[in-house]
Amino acid sequence: MKTYALVEDEPPARARLKRLVQELAPAATCLFEAADGLEAMACLRSRKPDLLFLDIEFPPEGAFGLLRKAKAEGLALPPIAFVTAFDRYAVEAFRWAACDYLMKPVAREQLQETLARIQPPALDPAPLLSALEAVQGNRVPERFTVLVKGRLRVLAWADVTHLRTENRLLFVHTAEGRFVLDRTLDELEALLVTRFQRTHRSAMVALDAVKELEVEAGGFGELALKDGSRIPVSRDRMAEVRRRLGKR
Repeated sequence: MKTYALVEDEPPARARLKRLVQELAPAATCLFEAADGLEAMACLRSRKPDLLFLDIEFPPEGAFGLLRKAKAEGLALPPIAFVTAFDRYAVEAFRWAACDYLMKPVAREQLQETLARIQPPALDPAPLLSALEAVQGNRVPERFTVLVKGRLRVLAWADVTHLRTENRLLFVHTAEGRFVLDRTLDELEALLVTRFQRTHRSAMVALDAVKELEVEAGGFGELALKDGSRIPVSRDRMAEVRRRLGKR
């Protein structure tokens, strides 16, 4: 990271974050500091920092307003690290949009980790806005992002047929192919429960993608999906799978 910017309406918090960044990345230059969305948008139109520290609530409309304006103007944003006091559910939503986050009050160790793992590609404001809207509605964002050859690819959960773990990597499968997702099935199971069903320790399926269930001897089974994929069903998951499919 060579440059960064801060959007934070509280001067003490902004000054403290800037001081920590200067300590951990002394060669980095702060391109701008903004206390409100109007100032931030004016700066982002002409300056492109490598990393943007973005508070959630600031005048006049906070991160929502800033992202809406950026989307309306077709403006690509730099990688974002949200600075938030929201709870864990909100933090999960931000992760869908390939953002990082810092919990207030920002700790030195936490900031150091953020600086180490920030990704260089620019971000589309749309999935970021979706993540914030999901926080308000207490739901999982409709879209998420994956990193493909150094670029962020926007995917929709509605297009995902299933997820499978292979060689310790989690793949999301769509009609376009499969993509690595930096999450675990254990994390996703509760978040995606309304649309997906865990069938096995290594698999989860979209209920709408299921064509039929084949029950085998011993209580095991296999799901045939509409795209031709076949997904195992473990014995301990069979009852729940049958119950969920019966409600469709």
